[in-house]
Amino acid sequence: MIEDKSKYEVIIVGSGLAGLVAANILADYNLKILLVDENIHLGGQLLRKIPEELGEYSELHLDKVKRVGFEFVNQVKQKKLTLLNKTILMGIYNDREILLEWNRQKAFSLKYDLLLLATGARERFIPFKGWTLPGVYSTGLVQVLMKSSGVLPARRMLIGGTGLFLLAAGYEYLKNGGRLLGIMEQSPWLNKIKFMPQIFHQFPKFWEGARYLSLIYRSRVPVKYKRKIVEARGEKQVEEVVVARVDGRGRVIKGTERTYSVEALAVGYGFVPNIEAAQLAGCELEYAREKGGWTVKVNDRLETSVPDILAAGEITGIGGGQKSICEGQLAAYTILEKLGKVKEVPFAPRLKKLQRERKHHLSFMKCFNSLYQVEPATLLDLPEETIICRCESVTLKDLKEALKMGCHNPNALKVATRCAMGKCQGRTCTPIIYELLQAMCQREGGEIGLFTVRPPLKPISLQALNKSSS
Repeated sequence: MIEDKSKYEVIIVGSGLAGLVAANILADYNLKILLVDENIHLGGQLLRKIPEELGEYSELHLDKVKRVGFEFVNQVKQKKLTLLNKTILMGIYNDREILLEWNRQKAFSLKYDLLLLATGARERFIPFKGWTLPGVYSTGLVQVLMKSSGVLPARRMLIGGTGLFLLAAGYEYLKNGGRLLGIMEQSPWLNKIKFMPQIFHQFPKFWEGARYLSLIYRSRVPVKYKRKIVEARGEKQVEEVVVARVDGRGRVIKGTERTYSVEALAVGYGFVPNIEAAQLAGCELEYAREKGGWTVKVNDRLETSVPDILAAGEITGIGGGQKSICEGQLAAYTILEKLGKVKEVPFAPRLKKLQRERKHHLSFMKCFNSLYQVEPATLLDLPEETIICRCESVTLKDLKEALKMGCHNPNALKVATRCAMGKCQGRTCTPIIYELLQAMCQREGGEIGLFTVRPPLKPISLQALNKSSS
């Protein structure tokens, strides 16, 4: 077990694509490296693999990014570095020190020379009436169930929301033998036509989408555009889903509602960066809807505003696997240069090439994400009894009343209503509350501000605290 107060030259938080790639490169330079991740397996959310007893993916079923990712997983396991899974980052402090909790059993602090934050992203949720009913899943959870345990969430399911992930979830569900009733995409089809010149420059993305659509259409599953999930109904679990057409602003067109009989509903609205660790460390953040909302601000070497901390992957902008791989490489070479492990002159061309590639990914990212935006103002159309914060059962009405009392920023709303104070610490409702504030206050996202974050970043077990103190 790692000793408390141990020091590492590089600590990488997050073993998704960016963290894996960086660790793989750095491990070849005789550095003392620690790779930390919350999950049991390496690879983050993208590289969840079916256990051997359930059958492995063949090469034909994996896209290029995932194949490369699994190669990095296998390589990192053979490298000389320390891997620490099932480990939660609880705090980052000014004296190059972090606080970790391992396996809910022990808390300890470690020192570092350089820290790379590759904490990835989480699913974005948009509430609707009945979204807290059992049987309403996120598209990500549906894929996790099928990939990690081979379990279908239900025999008959509907998928709704916006983004390419709807097609990915539909593809996996059909491939595992489920009956898919339809995919309800909120954005218009015409947006995709405008985007075609960009998509051809990112052929892996084009091929990925085409592969998904091929199976979906061959299975005669209807894919409907400008459709919105309005309500989920049921007694003990979801039994019916109401879908309606929307106009160009995402507002429901009255009289177009249609009810589907379902056993499950999967919804997805894209992703938001996990910025909380960077925010706690004092890194400068910036807001851009086309990047996923609040992101960590970095320079072209992926250095943050805090001298000894770098950031890579989805926390610098939601851009997918290829961007994360590029940034993992770029972060690794920046770290090597900062530690004096490479000479600057021969190293410069490689760095510049990666920087050019990153600019290309950023351009694609902004264009792609702009296709799947949900206007904050549409949240105000929800029934007032709609729950916004699931953990504390805070409704839209509660938030509106707090706003009338003068709570015009996230922290004031938290004090007045207890929103974002539950077990998940706002991971689900925080982006919703930010967008509601934008709509209710008629202000831009960057003007609203952020919830204050404090250590521990996530709930810690009393057992771990007890063992640490003893």
